[in-house]
Order: sequence, then C-alpha cells, then structure tokens
Amino acid sequence: MPGPQHKDLREDTRFVELQATFEEAAEWLFREFLSDGLGPETAMNEVVGRVEKVVQSARGPVFDDAGFIPPLEICTEAEVVCWFGFTSHRQKLIDRIRKWISLARAVQARRLFLDGSFVTRKDEPGDVDAVVLLPEDFREQVRVGNPQAVELHNMFRTREPEELFAAEDEDDWWEWFVFFSRTRQANGRRKGLIEVEL
Repeated sequence: MPGPQHKDLREDTRFVELQATFEEAAEWLFREFLSDGLGPETAMNEVVGRVEKVVQSARGPVFDDAGFIPPLEICTEAEVVCWFGFTSHRQKLIDRIRKWISLARAVQARRLFLDGSFVTRKDEPGDVDAVVLLPEDFREQVRVGNPQAVELHNMFRTREPEELFAAEDEDDWWEWFVFFSRTRQANGRRKGLIEVEL
C-alpha cells in the first residue's frame, strides 16, 4: 500500500499567506532599523537575527493542550536552553541542569533525561528532575578518585540535590522513565520527557 500523500505546502493558501506575512514583517523591520539610524548591512543583520529566532523557536517541542510534550524529545544542551529557558526563573533551573550535564559528560555517562514541570510550558516550574544513566565503570572512577565521578557519587549518596537520580543500567533507566512519565491525572495519561545529547 502506498504511504500517506503529503500535501505540497505551496498549494495551501494559508502557507502562501504566511510567506507573504513573513516578507511584510521583514520589510517593515528593515525600514524600522533604517529609521533608527542603522546602516543597510547592520539593519539586514538585525532582521535576519530576529527571523532566525522565530524559526528556531518554532522548531522547539510542540506542547499539547495540557502543556505536555510528546513521549521523548531528544535535543542538545543548547536546545534545552533555547526552548525551555524562556523566563528568569527557568534560567536559574538551567544553571543547575548545565552543571549536571557537565558532570555526566565528564564521567562519560550514557544518557541523561530531564523531567518535572520544567519540561512543560509553565512559566514558573516548581522543579526539574534528572536521571543519569551511569557508565559501566562509574564505581571504578569513584574508587580511583575521578573528581567529577566523586562529586556525582556524593550527590547521589547524600540526595543533594534531591532532584538528581542515578540509573545503573538500561533496565533501571527505563524504570525511571516510566516512573517520571506518569501524571497525577485520573485518566492515567503520560507526559513527555527530554533526553539531552551527551
């Protein structure tokens, strides 16, 4: 059976209108920058920068009507910052996340996912949880005194911060995934998580 037919966007009047709107907005911005005293080259750079930000934000995760993302989004650290750092409160959580990512990379962790209200569209999420799939030699790294491994080990042992969790193998990882993807909603619906490329 042939696969689904994909519509050519250029045949959709809404898409054509959207293109025209983008062009009008870009021309208007360009004129505004010129009237503010910027030279043509600088004005065009400003227009391109603004449009690129719009396009970049549009490529972010698509939230459903409950504010959740699809089951598992895989993205870079830069995308986490861009897509989820849209308030000053969220920026504070991102500082914490970047520390966890740095430690995970230093010990060559296999995977890391983020959860909590941070990965919803709430302006002021209450928390961000993270699970790190440790490398197979993590205990050895701790034993020989790898500073980052020791720091991570102490975080897990003391539960400080309490939002960071360790997975020792793939089975453990997926158990955490199932646990954190649960919601408290009566219909038992699931929510999406973010896996950060390491």
